[in-house]
This record gives sequence, C-alpha cells and structure tokens, in this order.
Amino acid sequence: MRSCKPERGTLMVDTAGVGQGDEGVGTPSDAGGPHGAAHTLFDLAPEEDSGSDTLGRYRYQAEVAARDCLAMLTQEAIDFVVCEWHEDFVVAWTDGSVELVSVKHREGTRGPWTLPELCKDGGLTHLFDRWCACECADNVRLRLATNAALKPGKGNAGVLARMCGPEPELTSGLNTMAEDVARQMLKVRWKQPYPNVPGTPEVRKLTDIQIPEGFVAKVVRFLAVLEISCKPPERESITDVNIQRLLAPAVEHLQLAHVDLEATYRGIVDRIERANRDESDRAQLAVYIADPSRSRHSTQIQQRVGRRRITREILHQQIAYTTARLPTFPRGKAPVAAPGGAKLRRKLRRGLVPADEAAFAERLRSAWYTTWSERRSGLAGDETDLLNLSTDVLEMAFECRRHARAQVPEGSEFGIKMNDLLAERLKVEALPSPPPFQLNNQHLRGLAYQLCDECLFFFSETFDVDEEAS
Repeated sequence: MRSCKPERGTLMVDTAGVGQGDEGVGTPSDAGGPHGAAHTLFDLAPEEDSGSDTLGRYRYQAEVAARDCLAMLTQEAIDFVVCEWHEDFVVAWTDGSVELVSVKHREGTRGPWTLPELCKDGGLTHLFDRWCACECADNVRLRLATNAALKPGKGNAGVLARMCGPEPELTSGLNTMAEDVARQMLKVRWKQPYPNVPGTPEVRKLTDIQIPEGFVAKVVRFLAVLEISCKPPERESITDVNIQRLLAPAVEHLQLAHVDLEATYRGIVDRIERANRDESDRAQLAVYIADPSRSRHSTQIQQRVGRRRITREILHQQIAYTTARLPTFPRGKAPVAAPGGAKLRRKLRRGLVPADEAAFAERLRSAWYTTWSERRSGLAGDETDLLNLSTDVLEMAFECRRHARAQVPEGSEFGIKMNDLLAERLKVEALPSPPPFQLNNQHLRGLAYQLCDECLFFFSETFDVDEEAS
C-alpha cells in the first residue's frame, strides 16, 4: 500500500544529512544520493518508551526489523530503516514514502487477537496517534506486524485486516467497522493519554460512547494506509526462518562466497539492537531532520540520528566470512588509482626500495583507497575509525623502522629492510584492536603507504620531500 487522501499535503523533509554508521554520525556533507527523499514522520519528536518491555521482546522486535533490513540487500525500493522512531522501526522507501511498523509478539496461550485487544494492547491506537501526529500526510504508511493470528468473525480483528489498505479485500461494512474501531480507541483514551485521540466522557456501554464529529471519517482514512501483517514467525523459529528464507537468498543474489550465515545474521541483529538501545535525547532527533537547513542543530544531534539508521552499507559491513582471505580489490568493480603518491615514491626512492616493490606499494595504496571508499559509512564516526586504525598501523611502522635501523650498518639506508619488515609484521591478527570492517594484510600495508604519502613516517632519515621535488 502506498498512500492515503490527506487533509494536508506531504510534509517535505530533507534527510540527505542523516547519518548511517555503526557508531558514527551524519554530517551536512552527506547531502545528495539516494537518501535525500522526503519523509513525513521525522517532522515530529518521538514519544518516550516506558522501558518496561522485556529483553525477549526487544530481541524479537530486532529480528522482525531484520526482515526488512535483509530485504534491503535485494530490493532497491527500500532506502533505509530507522530503529525505535515513533514506532518500533520505520522503513523509508526510495519513492519518498515511509512506513511506521509496530511489532507485537503474542504468546500462543493467549489465543488470536480480538478487535478490542488489537486496539488496546496490539498497538493499533498508538499507530493511529502517531499517524495523526504526522498530520496524516500522504507519504506515511503503517504496519502492525504480529506473530499471532487474528480472531475471525463479523466485526472482529480478522475482518478488520481484510478491510485495510488502499485496495482492501473487503469493503462491505467498512463504515460500521470504522465506528467500532473509533469507539475502541476512544475507550483506550480513557486510561492512556494519546494526544491525537479525542477525550470523551466515560460510560458503561461501548455503544454509549459519543463519537466526535469527523472522527470516524479519520479512522476510515487511517485504515486505508494500514496493513495488519501476521507474517512474522514465532519467537522460537524467527532466527532460522530469517536466515534460510531471507539471508541465504540475499547472499546468493549478491554472489558472495564463503559467508558465515549465522555469524552474519547475529551481527545484523546485534547492530539493530544497538540502534534500538540508543535513547540519547530522542525528543530532539526529529526536530533535527525536520529542519532542511539543519544549521541550528549540533553535530551531537547528527550523531544520534546516525546511530538509529540502518543502510545497505551498514548491512554489508556485518557480513562475516568463513575464510580470512578477502580480495584485495572488490570483485566486479574497476580498480581505482588512489590520488597522490608522489611523496611516497620519493621516500621509497630515498630509502633505496627497488622500483618494482615501489610500484607494488602504489598498487596496495590504491587497494586501500578503493576498500576505504567502499566500506566507509559517510559519517563523522568514520574519522574516529580511521584515526584508531591509522594509529595502530603507524605504531607498527615505527616498530619496523626501529628494527630495520638496528639490523643495518650504522649510517646505511634501512628502507629495504623496513619495507620487508612491514610485509612480515603488518598483519590484521597483529593489530591491538579489531579493524572497523573486514580487511586483509595487503589493505593494511596500503594504509601504511598512504600514511607515508601523507608524511607521517619515512623509509629513511627525514628530509624535505617538497624541496627534493623541486
């Protein structure tokens, strides 16, 4: 389902600057690209959660969100997913629409959902309230995802589900159903303070509730953008189902080899759970996204937005391989020559490194450049990841230089020996902390050569590289 007939038009919101990294941030420089669509719900600050949900519920919620995230690997129509925003998660589509998703797990002992339960405990009233808060805009869709069945029979939850969506399976009796849903929501409002559900006097009989003018018509429009889905598997089986029916086909579609499916799935769900747990100043996040200029909002807010967002790039970062061997250049893409390199060539020449090894150093530097360009998330947190990795590589480069100096006669050039030691000792497994994404040893050497090109170390005694060029 795609849209409804709104009282007002679509709320245009620029999300091009929203971040997307693991612990990273988004910056205004991220503008452009496929993530610049307009999304209505980000105009409103999310409500705070009560915090009373169990860890099992959060894990199940993350695994249901993982189903949409895994679909991102094969479906270009999904742009990104934002966790714990207004609802349990939000799917942002490349056509500019968004889908608020509420996840409700129900134990089998409780039986199928009835209409009153769906409105009260099933989150239907909460979805309605969030939709109203988004001004009922025509690019907002809604989904109630539950593992439980819906009770059949006239006027019950099973019939309601068949009346939902822009092209409902059942239209006969829609207004009557909308009146029933309206009264159930008004009853829920007596005990729960939903700001977008009108308050009415409490009465003994449901049929005695006086429905405010226009409220039923609004519920009808609400049902036109709602999907009630019973597709999520049970808690006990959702992991296996997601791996076999979603992740495995996605890996095959992407033509990836040597993928550890279980480790990859765990990484994706854990990443979603981290996004779910980020509760820092939630009320300010939507305000940041709703402001197209974003000039009034701090980098800190951008960071918090970024930590909630799951993109294809983030999913690719979670892919775990059964072999430590990673292609030096990404398969299926033309190699890209890294910019610069003149200073590295001068330093290797001064260190008497043979020309063929110097040319290989340039190739490895390009391999690092290509890999970093592919793997970086585009967030400010990338700089921290790069700084940490560069610091580890530099420390090992300096260690290799000390050992190289000690192994050649005093006053002799040590560049050849230092380059040999780099190849011998600069290994992924030797790093003091894991790299931010999968790398092989040649990528690390490529980073070392890049740092050398940036004049952070030499293969000889220091000299004025610019003066030698002239």
